[in-house]
Amino acid sequence: MIIKFDDITLRAIEESDMELLKDLINDPEIEIMTGGYSFPVSTYQQRSWFEKIQNRNNELRLIVDTKDHGAIGVVMLTDIDWKNRSAQSHSKITSVNNMRGRGYGTKASYALLKYAFEQLNLNCIYSHILEYNQASKRVREKLGFTREGILRDRVYKNGKYHNVEVWSLLSSEYFSRIHKDEK
Repeated sequence: MIIKFDDITLRAIEESDMELLKDLINDPEIEIMTGGYSFPVSTYQQRSWFEKIQNRNNELRLIVDTKDHGAIGVVMLTDIDWKNRSAQSHSKITSVNNMRGRGYGTKASYALLKYAFEQLNLNCIYSHILEYNQASKRVREKLGFTREGILRDRVYKNGKYHNVEVWSLLSSEYFSRIHKDEK
C-alpha cells in the first residue's frame, strides 16, 4: 500500500527501515516529546519487534518517504477500534539533516488522516500530546483538530509529572474542511 500527498509518500514498513526506526526510538529529542518512556533499543530488539507487528489488525504504521531525502520518519494509527471507528494518531520525524520543522510531519499526518477517513471509514482520530510539545500542537491545529481537554499529571519525564492534552478530529469536521478548501 502506498499513500501519496504532495512530495511525500506513506508506505509499509520494510525490513530495510529497521535502522531508521531504531534511531527514532533511541533519539532523546523524540523521547522527551512523547508519552511513556523508552529504553535503549538494540538491533536485535528492533528486529524482534518488527517480526511481532506483522499481523496486528488494530494498528497501522507507515514510513514517511520523501523524493529528495528518502525515509525520514513514521506515522501511525494505534488502538484502532473498528466497532467505534476511532484510532490514536502518532508521528515521528528524524532530526537527522534538520528534517523537522519543514512541514513533512504535517503533510504526513494529513495523508494519514485522508486515508483513515476516506479509506478506512474511521469516525474519530485523536492524539495525546504532552502539554509542552508545541510542535505537535501546531500540527494538530493546522489539521483542524480540537483540543478536548487535559489528562492531569499523566506522564513522568525529567523528574516530574506533566499534563497530556487530548486532541481529536471527527470525520464530519474533516470532510467539511475538505469541501470548504475545494471552493
